[in-house]
Amino acid sequence: MEKVTIKHKGKTIGKAICCDNIFSRGFGLMFRKRQMALIELPAESLAMAAIHTFFMRFPIDVYWLDSKKQIIGIKKHVRQYSFAQPGKPAKYIFEAPAGKLWLKMGEKLSF
Repeated sequence: MEKVTIKHKGKTIGKAICCDNIFSRGFGLMFRKRQMALIELPAESLAMAAIHTFFMRFPIDVYWLDSKKQIIGIKKHVRQYSFAQPGKPAKYIFEAPAGKLWLKMGEKLSF
């Protein structure tokens, strides 16, 4: 699986597995060790941007981004066997181990 470099304000904040097909989007970080994932949805959507944390091995922070890569939703410390959804349609879902990053609403990422 391809890795993508995630940057915030021009600085690298880490590498994430790129989930850009139906199979990898469905699994995200399930059954994996602590790492980050960037999930690219086929289109901006509210329904497709909903996630679950079934079979996760660790809690995560979830950042939803629009097509301009701006953070439009944040859910911190999502535990195993939970659901989370943004308030607006999203194009990307960025998942990171809980407490690893301190990103804020409205900030932009690049990858």
